[in-house]
Amino acid sequence: MLKKEKNLSRRDFFKLTGTAGVGSVFASMGNVSNAFYMSDSEQSGLKKVPTRPFGKTGVNVSVLAFGGTQNLMSKQLLLRQAFKMGVTYWDTAYSYSGGKSERAMGKYFAKYPEDRKKVFLVTKVDSSIPKQMTRYLEKSLERLKTSYVDLFFIHMVSDVKDEVNHETKVWAEQAKAKGKIRFFGFSTHSNMENCLIEGAKLGWIDGIMTSFNYRLMHADAMKRAVDPS
Repeated sequence: MLKKEKNLSRRDFFKLTGTAGVGSVFASMGNVSNAFYMSDSEQSGLKKVPTRPFGKTGVNVSVLAFGGTQNLMSKQLLLRQAFKMGVTYWDTAYSYSGGKSERAMGKYFAKYPEDRKKVFLVTKVDSSIPKQMTRYLEKSLERLKTSYVDLFFIHMVSDVKDEVNHETKVWAEQAKAKGKIRFFGFSTHSNMENCLIEGAKLGWIDGIMTSFNYRLMHADAMKRAVDPS
């Protein structure tokens, strides 16, 4: 991975990360997003955001993600430019922006159906009850204009032992078998160290999403949770 990334100069890296990062901030600022438009000829010499392996899934994903709670219905250009620049890990959730986040991505995929195959699409649900997860997943697929999501999360887990159990595993296996999801995991915003440790112990979780801040990630407890060796 390091050898491949040597070709991405410091300047190119900041062009990519700076534009993508600022672009997401401007998603809520209407036509300002047009300032980030680049023609195909302008982008031809620009290296794309690099990728890295996503755990043990065998899939490579972009090191930058696009998404969040913003309403992107009228900011489709941001999605288009992110895709062209190699930002193909797209993150949303059933609850984001009252469903408008998922609908906006669905609007994009309806216009550019071939892009769906190259996007690693992630959504989340605020429930660990199997029947509710099924209902929310079906609604998410309808909004997203797709037959499957690449990664499906239970959102904001704080106690793995209580919220992620054998019923959850059975549900995930069935959803995978039906082709509704490719991978399964959970996100966590509190008690993250313990959630990482307990999630790893389960042996069948494909991915865990944490909130991030530099001070927390350098705490000894978090370091041990991320790398127990």
